[in-house]
Amino acid sequence: MTVARAVKLAAAASLCGTAALAEIDILSVTFSCENDTQVPVSYFNAADGAGAAAMLLQDQLIAMKQVQSGSGIRYESVDGAGTYTLRSKGWEATISHQAEGSTAPELVLLRDCTSR
Repeated sequence: MTVARAVKLAAAASLCGTAALAEIDILSVTFSCENDTQVPVSYFNAADGAGAAAMLLQDQLIAMKQVQSGSGIRYESVDGAGTYTLRSKGWEATISHQAEGSTAPELVLLRDCTSR
């Protein structure tokens, strides 16, 4: 199974409880970040407005749900150790992580990501 297919299936599975798969718009992009790091991301947008995404980061598949954002879009991981956050506006993105139970500011893992 290809990485892109695995990412699509994982994110689609996270939406199954909220929308039929036939009603989901899927967009797959690869972000190019600092240090030539490539991060494939698939976005899943349901007709009812629910959003999810899945990204492959350091050989780890991370399923995320869309959460409220003041500007742009924001996705947060749905389980695992700590919270991964993908923030994007236009074609640019930042990926960060907050350790579980930590009160320290989240750690920016990758910045200057672009999908153009």
